[in-house]
Amino acid sequence: MKNLDLRKPLEFTVPAHGDGAFYVMEDIGTDFYGYYHRHREFQLSYIVKGRGSLVLGNLVRPCSENEVFLIKPNDPHLFYKAESDAEETTVHIVHLFFSLEKLSSFFEMEELHGIRSLFYNIPSSKVLSAENGAAIRDLFLRLHREEGVPKLLHILTLFEFLHSQESQLISLYSGLHKVDFHDSDGLRINSVVKYAIENYKRTVSIEEVSTLVHMTPTAFCKFFKKRTKKTFVSFLNEIRIEKACQLLLNNRVESISEAAYQCGFNTAVHFNRVFKNVMAVSPTVFVAQHAVAK
Repeated sequence: MKNLDLRKPLEFTVPAHGDGAFYVMEDIGTDFYGYYHRHREFQLSYIVKGRGSLVLGNLVRPCSENEVFLIKPNDPHLFYKAESDAEETTVHIVHLFFSLEKLSSFFEMEELHGIRSLFYNIPSSKVLSAENGAAIRDLFLRLHREEGVPKLLHILTLFEFLHSQESQLISLYSGLHKVDFHDSDGLRINSVVKYAIENYKRTVSIEEVSTLVHMTPTAFCKFFKKRTKKTFVSFLNEIRIEKACQLLLNNRVESISEAAYQCGFNTAVHFNRVFKNVMAVSPTVFVAQHAVAK
């Protein structure tokens, strides 16, 4: 994975730029935006090309082309690319940011009450499957090229589509009941998350991670558990299992044992136990299930 420290974030809370009520950002490059961050705006993201994983709060889950993510305000998140034999593989993602504060009077219109309920009553961030999301691919691709009324009409069409698909939206519970930590805490978590992603293939000790954020091992363990609701070891293992799933699904390893060793597990027995704890099935069953699905 490339060095993510080339772009220094000013803060953990990153405001969406732009003076309008809606701001569109299109990212095309060799990786997704590489920082665990949050913002006060809703984020609607469409993955046009590429695959990888999403860290949302303390949740780690896969993400792939044509999936649509609706991320609640202040839900900390980070997309990161799947490892590939070709490091230059391009990712393409379109984001739409919008502030409910700016749009409060807009959503008071009687015609928008159904859409309003989708955003104002949402209990958690959501994802729409690639199967359903593919229908609005062209709308997202055209967003960045539109301005004024045409742009607004496209956005309303997107909102209406999401409203019509509300029963198909899958909840992404971030694991954080309330994101009440300060930006300084968020920057520490960002450093830890990036470090885990970059070093999951080897043994990572609590001592080296605590040193990274200038804390004692005991203080770090308490800090991380309080703010993510899980231990660092559990979080690291979830990243490893997600990476192992990518290897197994894409036939990039010859055996389950090879996937285990490539993802930082010293023994296949330990890998099998952690895999079943995270995925609720054994690696063998997981591979068989997805072989049938194909």
